Amino acid sequence: MRSLRLRLLLLLGAEIIAAALLQFGASHEAAMNEANKLFDYHLQQMAMALEDSDFPQQEAPPHAHRREDAFDVAIRIWSDSGAMLYQAGDAPPLPRHAAPGFSMELLPDSEWRIYTRHAGARTIQVAQRMEARQERASGLALKTLSPTVIVAVLSLLATMGVISAALAPLNRIGRDLAARNAGSLAPVSEEGVPAEVSRLTAELNSLLARLDHALQSQQHFIADAAHELRSPLTALKLQVQTLMRAKDDEARMQGAQRLLGGIDRASRLVEQLLLLARQDPLLPTQPGEPVDLLRCIELAAGDVAPFAAAKDIDVRYDCARGIAVAGDAEAWRVMIRNLLDNAVRYTPAHGVVMVTLSERDGTGTLAIEDSGPGISEVNRARVFDRFYRVPGTAPGGSGLGLAIVKAIAARHGVEVALGESATGGLAVRLEFGMLAQARTQVEMQPQLKPVRKV
Repeated sequence: MRSLRLRLLLLLGAEIIAAALLQFGASHEAAMNEANKLFDYHLQQMAMALEDSDFPQQEAPPHAHRREDAFDVAIRIWSDSGAMLYQAGDAPPLPRHAAPGFSMELLPDSEWRIYTRHAGARTIQVAQRMEARQERASGLALKTLSPTVIVAVLSLLATMGVISAALAPLNRIGRDLAARNAGSLAPVSEEGVPAEVSRLTAELNSLLARLDHALQSQQHFIADAAHELRSPLTALKLQVQTLMRAKDDEARMQGAQRLLGGIDRASRLVEQLLLLARQDPLLPTQPGEPVDLLRCIELAAGDVAPFAAAKDIDVRYDCARGIAVAGDAEAWRVMIRNLLDNAVRYTPAHGVVMVTLSERDGTGTLAIEDSGPGISEVNRARVFDRFYRVPGTAPGGSGLGLAIVKAIAARHGVEVALGESATGGLAVRLEFGMLAQARTQVEMQPQLKPVRKV
């Protein structure tokens, strides 16, 4: 696991070291230049001091080239005739006819810096080995580095302290979360949190709030499901006891039929509960193949066709265009089936259910209208709640159909609106974004009857 503290320390430490190296290079170069100027001035002053001196002519001693004399200055004084008037210091023969002023000469042992001065009938030369000069200049330059090294070390130590102080809010948040139990989803305190970290804590608190809401919804769902399952299970138990007490075949047959009906209702309730549990609106829809919405309508119509036929309900379809949508095809089918099932269930015998699929400006609309009693505006806001049944409706429903519709719609970004149909019943409108639209008229499948023209 990568450490933010180590990363910051490496980045800032690298910058401090780079700055120290640049400072060292600049200081060393400046010190070397100043040292060279100082040594040149020293050579020049020595030559001027020797200008008026009298020296007896003497033989030049042999050149030992000893390393311990490396820092000495060599002096040569010549007469106009070329005779050596004076010499001092260990150096190879210097060029007597060197140009006046400073010059660089490469002699057999090393490179030399020579200052030549003509004083009347004499020529004065003061020379210094460049190797010795560089050693002395480097020594002077290194003395200037001590402040740079001290400042760099202090900067690194200060950087470590600053990083620790900057990361203190994150460490506090980590300790706060580590000290919590598994059920604690309270928001993290943002007191003393810097602006750069406030976004992190805000998003973390938002996540904790969503998790808390999801857990509460799950707990309410479990409690509601347990309550709703208690009644059918109790009824099944009573029906079994009644069947066991039956004394003739007719009573047993009636009890068995009631038991089968109770089992069917309990199975339907469990199926609806499982379906609703899978439609978590907090989970994103997995991308898949485009869904042909007309095909979903056909499948849903096939599911409710027997119930519509039993009540002689005329289900009409105006779905002339095939529209493709994103999401899960099975979820779309279940959503449409639940809406059709509700429409058929609450439409009286010989009534009409109208299904319309249309598009406008890239937005698709699926409308399902019935000729039933409809839902009052007071109850429209609650019909999407789990296990809610409109007062006065016939028993038998689970109260989960529209809750499942709402959950599937939320996962697929579909807007659901309730209104009143032209016949006074309920009108449900689904609005959604389309992936594509067929450019040609789509032929109606046999099970989808076209609208009868009036």
